[in-house]
Amino acid sequence: MENELALIERNPEAKIADIESKLIEFGLEMWPYAEAYNKFYKIYGEAKERKIMQESLSKPAREALDKFVIDGGNIESVREGDNFEHFFNSDIRAEIIAAELAAHDGVHEEMEKLLSGEKRADFEILLADFKERQAAIVKKIAELKTLAARSPERSAEILDKAKTFEEGFAYVERPPSLDDVSREIEYYVDIMEV
Repeated sequence: MENELALIERNPEAKIADIESKLIEFGLEMWPYAEAYNKFYKIYGEAKERKIMQESLSKPAREALDKFVIDGGNIESVREGDNFEHFFNSDIRAEIIAAELAAHDGVHEEMEKLLSGEKRADFEILLADFKERQAAIVKKIAELKTLAARSPERSAEILDKAKTFEEGFAYVERPPSLDDVSREIEYYVDIMEV
C-alpha cells in the first residue's frame, strides 16, 4: 500500500478518481481487520484500559470520566471529538488525556500479544465474521449499482451513493452497514416504481 501511495504522490498526472479508487481498494482490504480488532479490543481491552486510567486519576477526574462513559462516551474517544471537549473543564480534560495515553499503549501492546498468542482463535472468528459481513455489504452495493442502469435520470445519484458506501470501508465516510445499503436500494426501487 505504501509503495502504491508513493507512486500516486509522485505522479503529477494522478487523477482524483484514481486516488479514490485506490482508497476504496485499500479500505476493502483493511476494513474487516480494523473492525475485528475494534471488537476484540472491546472484549479484551476496553475495561482494562478504563481500570488503569481510573487508578491514575484524581477523584474529580475519575467521577467526570465515569459520567462521560455513562452518558455514551468511550475511552478510545477521549482524545478527540467535540463531545469530549465540551464535557470536561480543561484541567480534568488534560488529566484524562494523559491517563488515557499512558494506559493506551500498554493495553494495545497486550492486545497484540493476545492476538498472536492465546486469543488468536478468538480474533480469527471475529475476522471471519467481519469478512462475511463485508462480502454481504459489497454484494448489496453491487445491487445498488445495477439500479443505476434502470434509471438514467438517477444514475449519477445512485452511483454516488454506492461510492459513498464503498468509501466507508476506508473510513472516509461512515462505515457501511447491510441495513444502510438495503434501505437505499429499497428507496430507489420504491421511487422508480412510482
